[in-house]
Amino acid sequence: MRRRNTSSLLLVLLGAFALSALYTDAAATPQFVVSTAADVPSGDNTATGSEDDPEACPSSILYREDCGYPGISEGECMQRQCCWIPSFFPVAWCFQKKNEDYLCAADMVDRRDCGYLGITEDDCNGRKCCWDTTPNNLNVPFCFFRQHECKGYNVQEVQETAHGLTIDLELVGGPTGCVRFGDDTTQLTVLVDFETESRIRVKIVDKNTNRYEIPTEALPSTESTIRRTSLRDYSFNYTQNPFTFSITRVEDGEVIFDSSVAGVDSLVYENEYLEISTTLPNDANIYGLGEVATGFRRDSRGTRQALWARDAPTPIDENLYGSHPFHLEMRDGSAHGVFLRNSNGMDVIITPNKITYKVIGGVLDFTVFVGPSPVDVINQYTEVIGRPLMPPAWSMGFHHSRYGYGNIDQVNEVVRRYKQADLPLDGVWIDIDYMDSFKDFSFDETRFPKAKVRALAENLESNYQNMILIVDPGIPIAPGYEPYDTGMQGDVFIKDLMGQPVEGRVWPGQTYFPDFFNTNETWAFWQHELGKTRDDLGDNVYPWIDMNEPSNFCNGACSKDSPEDDPRTVNLKYAINNGGRQAPLDEKTLAEDAVHKNGLRLTDTHNLYGHMEAQATHHSLLELKPETRPFVLTRSSFAGTGAYAAHWTGDNWSQWNHLYLSIPGILSFGLFGIPFTGADICGFNGDATEELCLRWHQLGSLYPFSRNHNDIHSTDQEPYIWPNTVLPATRQALQIRYSLLPYYYTLFNRAHQTGQPIWQPLFFRYPQDALTLKIDKQFMLGNGIMISPALYRGQIQVKAYFPGDGRWFDFTTHQCVMETDPNSNTNTDPNDDRPNRYEFLKAKMNSDPIPMSIAGGQVIPIQNPMLTVAETRLQPISLIIALDHEGNAQGEMFVDDGTSVQNLYQARVSWEMTAGQQLISHAALQWPSSSLGGGSSGGGGLTGMSAAQAQEFRTQLRHGDKIEKIVVMGLNFGRYGGEKNIDGPIPSSSSRHWGIHVQGRNSNMRRRNVSGRGHSGQEAKDQTPVRVSLRDSRVTPDEVPVVEPIFQTSKMSSLSELNINGAQVPLGDALHGGNALNRTAGQDPATGFAWSVDQNVGSLTLTGLDMDLFNGWFVHWKTE
Repeated sequence: MRRRNTSSLLLVLLGAFALSALYTDAAATPQFVVSTAADVPSGDNTATGSEDDPEACPSSILYREDCGYPGISEGECMQRQCCWIPSFFPVAWCFQKKNEDYLCAADMVDRRDCGYLGITEDDCNGRKCCWDTTPNNLNVPFCFFRQHECKGYNVQEVQETAHGLTIDLELVGGPTGCVRFGDDTTQLTVLVDFETESRIRVKIVDKNTNRYEIPTEALPSTESTIRRTSLRDYSFNYTQNPFTFSITRVEDGEVIFDSSVAGVDSLVYENEYLEISTTLPNDANIYGLGEVATGFRRDSRGTRQALWARDAPTPIDENLYGSHPFHLEMRDGSAHGVFLRNSNGMDVIITPNKITYKVIGGVLDFTVFVGPSPVDVINQYTEVIGRPLMPPAWSMGFHHSRYGYGNIDQVNEVVRRYKQADLPLDGVWIDIDYMDSFKDFSFDETRFPKAKVRALAENLESNYQNMILIVDPGIPIAPGYEPYDTGMQGDVFIKDLMGQPVEGRVWPGQTYFPDFFNTNETWAFWQHELGKTRDDLGDNVYPWIDMNEPSNFCNGACSKDSPEDDPRTVNLKYAINNGGRQAPLDEKTLAEDAVHKNGLRLTDTHNLYGHMEAQATHHSLLELKPETRPFVLTRSSFAGTGAYAAHWTGDNWSQWNHLYLSIPGILSFGLFGIPFTGADICGFNGDATEELCLRWHQLGSLYPFSRNHNDIHSTDQEPYIWPNTVLPATRQALQIRYSLLPYYYTLFNRAHQTGQPIWQPLFFRYPQDALTLKIDKQFMLGNGIMISPALYRGQIQVKAYFPGDGRWFDFTTHQCVMETDPNSNTNTDPNDDRPNRYEFLKAKMNSDPIPMSIAGGQVIPIQNPMLTVAETRLQPISLIIALDHEGNAQGEMFVDDGTSVQNLYQARVSWEMTAGQQLISHAALQWPSSSLGGGSSGGGGLTGMSAAQAQEFRTQLRHGDKIEKIVVMGLNFGRYGGEKNIDGPIPSSSSRHWGIHVQGRNSNMRRRNVSGRGHSGQEAKDQTPVRVSLRDSRVTPDEVPVVEPIFQTSKMSSLSELNINGAQVPLGDALHGGNALNRTAGQDPATGFAWSVDQNVGSLTLTGLDMDLFNGWFVHWKTE
């Protein structure tokens, strides 16, 4: 009887419950509310009941389709984007949303981990998850959640503005929308700004709530660079349902950004997770996105690049010290760039036919640069983030460093031995060894007494050398230690949520970290401490800022009793691929809940810490010595850091693959607007072998920033350690480096003006040559010199590819190593390896220099190398001229005093070689009008000044002003392929024009009549804040012989005519009775001027010229 009554009661209860649920469902009006709270992924939300979400998550037990497994937690249920309603009945508490299909079809980039390390397929299926073991290198799980479709946003309203569009969006499906990792933002606004003719900005923001954006203290507004125009090189289009947008380059119709990507979410916008994708072509050529140690061209089959500043000893394919959300893409010979103006942590994932951004905060703020050349893209990008700094000339020399010098005497010995070995040296570096217990701004009075360090600094200064001391950001917690006391007094440290300084641990022990977003008190504190060092040691002492990711020996905040490897809790929100393993964001860095004085969270600004320290350090040096260019070296960086500091690629390894990786590393930072970058020569970690160190010095001597540095645990690697091998090879390599200083200095000035990198991938110079897109073991030094280094153990030759279809010459021997191919087509099929454009170059370890090739058509200025930059700058100049197949070449050289911030005195000299027989030099000068008595523009350069004025100009520049030697190679320019002559004359060059760069503007001059337009002093005034005068030194048409087109045979043996600035040099009868031999190699006894013709390589060498660098002149000759 009891059993019958119990059963009846149960049936009644179930029926009543079902009817009630059905009635409730039928009567309820449609209502969409958030099914999960903002912190759903953390598992801390309360249960979602039917009264809150009757449509998506009905309470009736009749509608529940299981979404979990026995024992599933509420947090994991929320991760599955399912409903969670506990029940007394034996039904699923975790169940699928109504009318949603949960599928396993998620694209690889959207797969979310459903398992654990080592999970099996059976266990995965038991969790009702998806299983796919397709190999990938994205750290994508094999076991992953099913998920429902994210329908994106619809366009609600569009308003046209004077310079773009404002588009209001609304989430499709209401608050239940996507819910990938938290609540969706229901209303967005898209701000489209046509900023310039070649730059468009698309910014997607929360319509109703302000979110974190990079503050202008870190990255200036673009307002000062905006140029509104109706003639734009791009068009913008969008779709309404769902909202997607595309940007097309007008010139070629190429769609360079398109967020309508099949198979992935069109747009996800949540509190701590943003996602958007753009299409890519097959086998896309993507470069950038860093910092990372990997090949230059990113793998289009699968790349997952985390952007989160991290102190790690350069593991391959993992996020490192800096964060640069910028990439350049090449398509069919044209380039474009994309910059995401966001400093939050993110993954940028490249998979076939798309690139996906997954960002954990901030806003989506894209700037797209349409190019169309790679140089154009970097010009456009650095206009936004800030142009690279112009370094002091001395810093372009060679530097030596070591962590582990036991005392100041060991450093002195290194300086002495460099000089004894005739090795150039401009920068002497001291690591943390000099500090008292590793405390910043202190000296170990036993090993590195301040007086002896000062004596070394003074000795260096007397020899035009400089000292660089390391400074870490962590200030030890030590009452009585002046920087700590001053910092606490000034309230300069980053705080925790309780208002107390965040405690970390680095070399000196427990430390606090300066808040560099506090640009008042903290910057004043930093300047004070750096100023004390200058007062103690001298003005030739500069800072090297390290450990500024910021690095921490603990995971997050820690006290002196905390273990360094304190295990972290699992973060259930989207985890970027930090460390290649989705490591917690505070692993080996500061606690991410720390805050700045201005209220910003370190979660948002972490990637900016080193950037802000670099900016504060640069500012401090300018305040301490306003007229002198600062020098700062930083490890951590962000977009725009190149305006304040140089960079090195961190703690690399003494291994052959790291020798190679230094090339893509430096090339990438050229894209990032930090061209002044180098790697530790011979490697930092591990022991360098003799052969590796030799090869590394050959390559490293050409780094934009060139420094030998290694670790305390590594063996010595100074070049003189191997006196019979590494020493002579390094001496030779550094002589090449120092001889090229005029060329380097001009490249750095160009980078400062336009952003153009010092080292460039081959496709920057030859964008139509498809084979260059995958080459990263060769590179261009500027536009004129190609480097093809030996990168492997035992290598005796290098198989070098010669891009384009022009001529190339050996830098050392002057021989033509690759002739022009008249049948070549540089717009090649990438599957055609163009075998005729390869050549083996000698690279024996003990005899051959690094293979260097000059492109035909280039004029390269060099100087006699000395032991310092300052001494080298005083030497005469020589010109190396490599003729193209028509006998033409161009080049330029920029000169200023090498130290001043304002560059009040400067000269830009340009050279033009025509038809293989005439060289014209032009000098455009600038000086402060008040200094030289007014001056004028145009005219004859220094010839228009008084002797005193001319001498003042030369004195201010502190630079050699005579050209003593000219080498012209390739005088057999009429020969193709080195085999046969082409019938008929070389086409006339009278219709071709060339540019002289004066203050960044072009001045065209026709070759035959040497006419051109002048430049006003006002143009120069626009470049500097002081009044200046320009003098553009040109030779007049009457002075220059008319150059007639000639056909040069395969060999030439002697001069038949020589004219220097209108003065005919006597040949033939005037010397030794007209012996023809003297026309091959002779000398004018009156002037000492000499000439030499090498018929084997087709070169002409002129010496003893004594031509004035700062005046216009010409040299004309004929050969026979």
